[in-house]
Amino acid sequence: MMTDFNEQLQERMIHYHTVTLGPLTRQGHATAEVTIEKEAEEPKLLQLLVPAGLPGERVTIAVEDPPKPRPGRRSRRWKPRPPRVWITEIHESSPERVVAPCPVFGTCGGCQLQHLQYERQLTWKREMVEELLREIGHFEQPPLLEAVACEIPWNYRNQMRFSINREGQPGLTARDTRRVLPLVSCPIAHERINRALTVLSQFENPRPQVIVRYGVGTGQMLLQPQQPEEVQQQLQEAGLTICDETMEEKLGGKTFRIRPSSFFQTNTPQAEKMVRMVLNGLLAHRPAEKDPAQLTIVDAYCGVGTFALLMAHHFGRIIAIEESPSAIRDAHWNARDTNNIEILKGKVEDMLPGLSAQVDGFVIDPPRAGCQPIVLETLLRYPVERVVYVSCEPSTLARDLDVLCHGDETYQLVSVQPLDMFPQTAHIECVAVLERNKHENI
Repeated sequence: MMTDFNEQLQERMIHYHTVTLGPLTRQGHATAEVTIEKEAEEPKLLQLLVPAGLPGERVTIAVEDPPKPRPGRRSRRWKPRPPRVWITEIHESSPERVVAPCPVFGTCGGCQLQHLQYERQLTWKREMVEELLREIGHFEQPPLLEAVACEIPWNYRNQMRFSINREGQPGLTARDTRRVLPLVSCPIAHERINRALTVLSQFENPRPQVIVRYGVGTGQMLLQPQQPEEVQQQLQEAGLTICDETMEEKLGGKTFRIRPSSFFQTNTPQAEKMVRMVLNGLLAHRPAEKDPAQLTIVDAYCGVGTFALLMAHHFGRIIAIEESPSAIRDAHWNARDTNNIEILKGKVEDMLPGLSAQVDGFVIDPPRAGCQPIVLETLLRYPVERVVYVSCEPSTLARDLDVLCHGDETYQLVSVQPLDMFPQTAHIECVAVLERNKHENI
């Protein structure tokens, strides 16, 4: 066994190369080309992703050979993965580089852009969206707006999922591994969550993870799993208000109840802006004869009913669709004092075909994979006056916009607004507005 282990170590050699880094990929990593030469093998040209690098920098990188499959039945399910790459020395740095405040940046898989000036992060994200709209969406000149900044691009996350290592320490996982990096603070987590993390790090926590949610507008905190009495006492002494099964958050002047498993936007100040963008997308340029109080709007993928509740006093009827039982329970509670919201339990692709004929507008906020084909087919078969598409993945947004706007040209793309919900990371949120191609608006 020791011989086999030593052979594996020997096989996973580390090679060093001095390179000039290329553009950032969609994942936020710089690119590099190197030639790997091994005895008795032909030289191989590798295209590498270099975390924590910036275009134009002259750096030395370490490239570790990827692991090889172990012999036996498990090797049949083995999938090769790219070699591990990291910067060992920066010879010429980019003028856009800044010092990343996190001690594990570059190793942790959570952030990709802490080393890039924030203004340049915004520019890069807009460039990524434009490129995807052109290449995937086939929009020659997409109506793309400037990215909306987060006023305070640090300590913004109101929810964190911390992994627990074998010693019971909470932290975040290293990039492309399951190794947990123990932490007592994260620079993008809300200050109150970091305060809770400091307390949790003093105890042995049960595996595999702990989820911490904080209500920026209410001061309430929810942890899953529920903590022992000793830990809860320490959290309370740290000035934290701990809830048992649900917590509340405020958004757009409304109060929302949230369970641990229910989705809610993780950046509350930016979510306030998103709500206004959605409402403006539905209401802007509305002809005088079109009374919003007579209109029916569908909130697809409604979650806890965020958009539905905030749209309720603008429109006559809101139909909200959600498949998560937990989110449905929260949505019913959140809409308990509202009489024009109908909440339907089910998948959007199953519910939508039976509703579209009576609908005037849609708000779509799908998961990262985008809309199912039947959802797009229904929107094309039963066109509505206005669609607002909220997306957390611009590549699937571009794909879906291509379907809706090209071919029979059912819809016209009015605008795409990048919104920086996740500073310091490569994640990009967008709000796209479409209108039916017959010059009649809501």
